[in-house]
Amino acid sequence: MQIPAWKSGAKSETSVDVAFLGDKVLKRTMHAAVIMYEANKRTGTHSTLTRAFIARAKKPLFSQKGTGRARVRHPQVVQCRGGGTAKGPHPRDYSYQMPKQALRVALRGALASKFADGEAVFADLTALAKPSTKALKAVLAGIGAARTCLIVDAAPTQALILSARNLPGVTVTAAKDLNAREVLAHKTLLVTDAGLAALREVHSHA
Repeated sequence: MQIPAWKSGAKSETSVDVAFLGDKVLKRTMHAAVIMYEANKRTGTHSTLTRAFIARAKKPLFSQKGTGRARVRHPQVVQCRGGGTAKGPHPRDYSYQMPKQALRVALRGALASKFADGEAVFADLTALAKPSTKALKAVLAGIGAARTCLIVDAAPTQALILSARNLPGVTVTAAKDLNAREVLAHKTLLVTDAGLAALREVHSHA
């Protein structure tokens, strides 16, 4: 497969073998994985007060009968302004886990979809020996990754991490830490030679 590439300071094309990703994209598995990652990010600190926790006088607001209105025992009930909340949310843990094999299938599908849709590019970033946001921005502009971009390397260097941290929408990650949500959340997938080799090593045996 031919994909855009950035080598020696110029845009070109390179041939990439992505057969290790397979030829099937299971959208339902990808969707389930993304929902799981989003749920695991929730803090679950929301809380509401039931009528048992409302500190107001227990004195009835008016007579129970003879007023022509609905009966109200005390102002803590849910139908009164300032009263409690009926069946409101309370702190809870939203996290759960999918099988590891299913997460790998979702990740392979997300990567395969990026390559198939022409949203994956290759770049040689070995020349980035010292932190330079300007240099990395020029590389991303040269390969057309002006929007959100995910840079995948085998072991990102400190220079690469520091160069990308001030670029909005640009994320640097190691191949071993990659997940389907990160891949799908970015418009462009940028892989280095070492990053592609690491992905091939992990998913060839899956």
